[in-house]
Amino acid sequence: MKHLHLAQFISFLRWIFAPLTLVYLTDWEHKDMFVLSLVVLSGLTDWLDGYVARTYNKTSYLGAIHDFTADKLFMLSALLVFSVMGVIPTWVTFIFLYREIIVMGLRIYTSFHKYEIKASLAGKSKTAILFVGLAVMLIGLPHYMILIYVSLALAVISFFDYFWKFRNVVMNEK
Repeated sequence: MKHLHLAQFISFLRWIFAPLTLVYLTDWEHKDMFVLSLVVLSGLTDWLDGYVARTYNKTSYLGAIHDFTADKLFMLSALLVFSVMGVIPTWVTFIFLYREIIVMGLRIYTSFHKYEIKASLAGKSKTAILFVGLAVMLIGLPHYMILIYVSLALAVISFFDYFWKFRNVVMNEK
């Protein structure tokens, strides 16, 4: 970890939080509060790592990929656990999963061509709303699925944005 700067270390915390979502599969009476704290901390670290990187002028393509991957790892882990427990429909989780795998592939492809596809406002909003939706679910408030569905709609919209940007990179290859 000698070469990680603070923003990358903050992102790395989400890599640690991801497998901890498995606690939700246990019978532990405080599992909701524990996973809620993971969701809140992950949301905060998602915001904080970008803030620190920009403040200390430590933004980089590698840092962006590290952040992106940490987000996906945590969110997909949480969604899979919640689907196993039946609190989020499995089809919702699979749409998020397919979207994230495809977008990651598009980003990897364009990175080989020295082009970075940055997250759109729809993509950033998708992530923020999903964090809120999961927190609302874990608090036990009703209608959390409305937030999950809004996040899902934004996931689809941002997928087409990524695809359009990818298409432009491929079309400009000569």
